[in-house]
Amino acid sequence: MKIFKSGYTLAEVMIVLAVLGILASILLPAISKVRPNRDKMMFKKAYHVAERIVYELVNNDDLYPAKDGEYKGFDNIEDANYNGDVYSGNTKFCSLFAQHVNTTADITTCSDTAVVPAGAGTYTTPTFTTTDGIDWYMPISNFADTVSVYVDINSEKGPNCYSGADNCDKPDILSIKIKPDGKMFVDGTTEQNYLKSNTTVK
Repeated sequence: MKIFKSGYTLAEVMIVLAVLGILASILLPAISKVRPNRDKMMFKKAYHVAERIVYELVNNDDLYPAKDGEYKGFDNIEDANYNGDVYSGNTKFCSLFAQHVNTTADITTCSDTAVVPAGAGTYTTPTFTTTDGIDWYMPISNFADTVSVYVDINSEKGPNCYSGADNCDKPDILSIKIKPDGKMFVDGTTEQNYLKSNTTVK
């Protein structure tokens, strides 16, 4: 007696593959629309880190005490002791902020010269880089007015261009504004869009 083994015919296999191909072409675009946008997530993370540290610093009476009974905030650039070191002057905020983050190296470049990212496809040494790969460019200021903290959300990778700059479709250098009283905000279109609750790719 002859025994026949059951199996799939070539036509059946081709039909199954065709159905799978059609399902993949329908589902993949829908799945890609709900995947997280990395740039948006990194900027949100940077903003929340800055928000936490700014709150801690501006409300620390040992670092930023009221002077003559008047609250000053970050524009109080007089000496402050923190972990055995003294911080003061235009680099006070930069140095204290750097003490509150985990960096890739134990070196920060807070100096009396203004530190801003170069942009336009070039790369300059940041004030510090956090362990999540974000480059931070901190203001060197006496906080007489609002200052800008710049974050390069993908470090040395391109395009290294500013939000709002001409010929910059996907900026990776974004700014966070900080007032002397610790109030924070963003005024760039990209920054405002990134801070919205929807974190998916559009």
